[in-house]
Amino acid sequence: MKANALDPRQADMKQTIWIPDQYTSQFGLLGAMARELRDAFVAVGHDARIVSIEDMPNIESGVLLFMNTPTTIDMLPKALFEPGGRVRAVQYMVDHLFALPDGILDAWVERAGLGNYRLCMPCADDAHLLRARFPGLVHRWVPHGVPREALCAAEAIDAGEHAGREFDVVVTGSVRTQESIDQQLGALPVQLAGMAREMVYLMMAEPHLGYVAAADLVMGTAGVVTGDWKSLKLLWALVIAMVNRERRLSTGRALQGLWVGVFGSSAWESECVETIEYAGEIEYARNAEAFGRGRVALAWGPSQFVHSYSERIMQAMASGACVVADDRLLVRRDFKDCCTLFDWSKPEFARRAVDRALGDAAGSVEMARRGRALVEARCLWEHRVGVMLSV
Repeated sequence: MKANALDPRQADMKQTIWIPDQYTSQFGLLGAMARELRDAFVAVGHDARIVSIEDMPNIESGVLLFMNTPTTIDMLPKALFEPGGRVRAVQYMVDHLFALPDGILDAWVERAGLGNYRLCMPCADDAHLLRARFPGLVHRWVPHGVPREALCAAEAIDAGEHAGREFDVVVTGSVRTQESIDQQLGALPVQLAGMAREMVYLMMAEPHLGYVAAADLVMGTAGVVTGDWKSLKLLWALVIAMVNRERRLSTGRALQGLWVGVFGSSAWESECVETIEYAGEIEYARNAEAFGRGRVALAWGPSQFVHSYSERIMQAMASGACVVADDRLLVRRDFKDCCTLFDWSKPEFARRAVDRALGDAAGSVEMARRGRALVEARCLWEHRVGVMLSV
């Protein structure tokens, strides 16, 4: 007998939400996001509580909302897998679907089916693959949000305040070292390493070409079967790391001559010279604060998505900066008139967009005001949590 399914009518009822916040993630991202979600659930009237990993198996009722999947299925509440159990689970997976630990979900299916499990993701790209890999899985696109505390004071956004900001441009985000990428490439068979490089070339030339399409074009035409989950995932993490490094570093170099603050992993440090300053690592929860130090925020999206966006663009708008972002279908739709878009196929396109923003002080201030107002009206975590419960 399978555990009880989620009842969508319960989204508007007061519920007990259990949220673990102990995760291993760069810059404390997942733990901070879990606590932001807890606060948002409380703000809209739910009883949301942080739960420790040790206590999670003993939860007897309510909704378990977790981020990345636990390393073993035994870390989850026992009641999830008991007939008539009163615990339901919602996972908010902040990465691409290939980051899902599919072995845990396979074990979940064997124990209880997926009737009491719902998946929410800010990545709408390649969602069709989930339906093939996990038949019957109910999932929904739920974009990132930001906490209300990230919003700068609306009245503070003016030309004088912008002119007094520390940097012309602020960027945030991580890159891997070239050494670590070369080591991973060197461990691959020569043919696979060549395929990885070819996929990177295609994705760099065509920014709206995602990894899955690139894999089909390169691996598929070479006789590698890409229709199954395992083979399709084979080069994903490496190719994305290579694309991410090349895109971000080349775009950063194109900003030379402007005073640029780079907040991110230490791999940036050796790349930041002359007017590009490495400003150090920063905790995820302080990203909006970092963006607030720049007149323009270069809010590039994650390389593992090509149409969807991350929290970065909303953090940048919340900070009161004028936002420049890479062109994505969902960014065009959801942030129209609130940012300037550039084509990521050539680094100089980003520079032109930034120069236009810096050259139009009045227009930049107006755009910054629109962006902040949009985030306050639509993009806070308080706007997202009801959707998570209604899936």
